[in-house]
Amino acid sequence: MVNRYIIASLILFISFILLSVFISSFSEDHPLIILDKSVNSFISTHSLNDYFSQFMVYVTLYGREYFWGPVLVALFVLGGWIGKKTAIITGLSILILVLISGEIKNIIDRDRPDLTNNTYLLKEESTKSFPSGHALVVSAGATGVVSLYRGNVRRIIISLLLVIEAALVIYSRVYLGLHYPLDSLSGIFLGSSITFFLVGFQNQINILLKKIFYIIKAKIVK
Repeated sequence: MVNRYIIASLILFISFILLSVFISSFSEDHPLIILDKSVNSFISTHSLNDYFSQFMVYVTLYGREYFWGPVLVALFVLGGWIGKKTAIITGLSILILVLISGEIKNIIDRDRPDLTNNTYLLKEESTKSFPSGHALVVSAGATGVVSLYRGNVRRIIISLLLVIEAALVIYSRVYLGLHYPLDSLSGIFLGSSITFFLVGFQNQINILLKKIFYIIKAKIVK
C-alpha cells in the first residue's frame, strides 16, 4: 500500500527544492522576483489599522516557540496516547527544522527585506530571509496536529484552531515586512514535508514509543 504521507512529503520537498533553485538562480530583475517583492511591499505598506498591526506584532513575537512549545507540552501531558504521539513526532520535526534552517538560509543567501524604515521597530537575528523560520516551525506544527491529533470532534476543533494560529503567524511575517511571500511559501513546503515524512512512519514510531514507555514504567514500578 502506497503511503500517502510519504508521497505528500516528497512532493512538498521537491517543490521546496525547485523554489530554492528558482530563488538562487534568477536575477533581481526577473518578473517573478519583482512580483514577489511587489506583493511584499504592497502588504507591508497597506496596514488595515493600528489594532490589527499591533496584533500582528504580538503574533509574530510570541506565535512560534512561545506558543508551540507549551502546546506540545500540553498535548503530551493532557492529550492521552494520541497527544503524546503527536507531541513527540511534531516536536522531533520542529527540532530537525531548527537544526537545519540556519544552514539552508546561508546556502540560499537571500537578503531579508529592508528593515531600516520598519515602523514596527522589529529586529531579526538573521539577515537571511529564505526560508522563513517562523513558517518552517508553525507549518510543521500545524501539519503534525492535523495529521495525528484527530479521532473526535474536540481534537479536530483543537487542530483547526492551531492551523489558524499557524496561518496568522505566517501572514504576520509578510504583513510586518519581515519576509517575502516566497520565503513563507518555502517554509510551508519544507516544514510540512519533514512532518509528513515522520508521520509516514508513525506506525513504526508508535511501536517504538510504546516499548520505551513500557520500559520506563517498568523501571518506575520496580
